[in-house]
Amino acid sequence: DASKLAEVLKSKHEEGEAYLSEIETIGQAYEDMQTQNQQLLRQITERDDYNIKLVLEGVQARQLQDSLCLEKLNKERELQLANASLNYYELKGARLGDQLKLCSEQVQKLAEDRSQTSSALESTQKRLLDVRRDSQRLRESLSKSLSKVEKIRMTVAELQIELVNERFSKKRVEEDFDSVTRKANHFDEHSQGSSMLEKLQKEAKEYRDILKCGICHERPKEVVITKCYHLFCGTCVQKILETRHRKCRTCAASFGPNDVKPVYI
Repeated sequence: DASKLAEVLKSKHEEGEAYLSEIETIGQAYEDMQTQNQQLLRQITERDDYNIKLVLEGVQARQLQDSLCLEKLNKERELQLANASLNYYELKGARLGDQLKLCSEQVQKLAEDRSQTSSALESTQKRLLDVRRDSQRLRESLSKSLSKVEKIRMTVAELQIELVNERFSKKRVEEDFDSVTRKANHFDEHSQGSSMLEKLQKEAKEYRDILKCGICHERPKEVVITKCYHLFCGTCVQKILETRHRKCRTCAASFGPNDVKPVYI
């Protein structure tokens, strides 16, 4: 019995050791499974992180694509605006070229005008010198004319003195005429001295003829020609002034309108 028990114990012991080794094997397998599970969990976590990262990158890529599309549209608009601006500036450049050409023509024309103006200025300066010379001559002529006017004034003063003398002579002639008339009346009343009366009447007629114009012999003397101091009526002198040959009918001296002065006899 003891040997059987020993064998049973031995078999039980071997069976227990087999169970222990199997348990160790199972534990080792469990540990390996835990390790594999942890690795799988880590891989799943890493894959989830990678997927999340891919999703985020996809979102960012979409956002970037949208922004790139928007930027592309903006660039296309800017390109269109740039093309329009380029066309506008090309057109403006063409206009500026035309304006530049026109300005060049105007500058050339202004240069020609300047040349003509310079020549005109030179001719004007020459004319100015001539005018100054003529002005100097006119001044000299004016001074001579003033001296002549002064002489004429002196002559007029002398003529006025002569006119005063003429008036005095006229008055004396009128007094003599009145005296002769009174004498004639006296002789007529007494019917004496008929020959003396005729003589006095003839003398009175001569005095009247002296006071009448030497051209028409009708109107009294009214003006004097200062060139020769001959007296005539204003009507006859005016007729002479209206003709080309303005000469005194007594001495043939030439005269003008300024040489005719009124007298009061």
